[in-house]
Amino acid sequence: MEKFDVCIPTLNSEKTLEKCLQSIVKIIPYRKIIIIDGYSKDKTIEIAKKYNCQILRSKKSLGEVREILMNKVKTNWFFFIDADVEINEKWFKILINSRNEKLGAIHGFALTYGILGFLRKILLFLKFKFRIKQRGFTSNTLLRKTAVKEVKLPKLKRLEDIFLQKHIEKNKYEWKFALAFCKHMKKETLVLKEALRDLKELSKKEGIVKAVLKI
Repeated sequence: MEKFDVCIPTLNSEKTLEKCLQSIVKIIPYRKIIIIDGYSKDKTIEIAKKYNCQILRSKKSLGEVREILMNKVKTNWFFFIDADVEINEKWFKILINSRNEKLGAIHGFALTYGILGFLRKILLFLKFKFRIKQRGFTSNTLLRKTAVKEVKLPKLKRLEDIFLQKHIEKNKYEWKFALAFCKHMKKETLVLKEALRDLKELSKKEGIVKAVLKI
């Protein structure tokens, strides 16, 4: 059976990490779950140990942490899954079965169960129908190890996924998104706040229209 390494950055993630790890253990045939923790002050490490995760610690930026995680991967394909994401079997099968020789990465979408998640899903179906290019996300993503070879990510707290996507496409691989949905365990208000912050940052570089299409 094919095995996958699973990479998770954590920081004070005790409220969601247990459900995240439970879903991974149940669904993904994993070789190793690798966690880099930003020196959490809650029970994050205790929970990670319960699931026999490989645990490292670092105070570096999220971009740098993801780079370290990718260098620890030993399997041909691996997952990035955020600590506040709960996956499901349908999501897993869609991503796994979407692979081909040109694919470097494919991500699904972690959605809240409220009105924000509902509206987001409608927008994503429209993007898929009209083949609108989507910014790559790393919250619930399957990646090919050779596609991220020698990657260098900047010292960013967010939006590091944009640079990872550029690296993969520069290596002549494709980054796709699938209509594969899993659960985002953050509160809707926090998700909205982060999305607006990303929108503001992206609009500075690409304009508001392109920024909206990438969120």
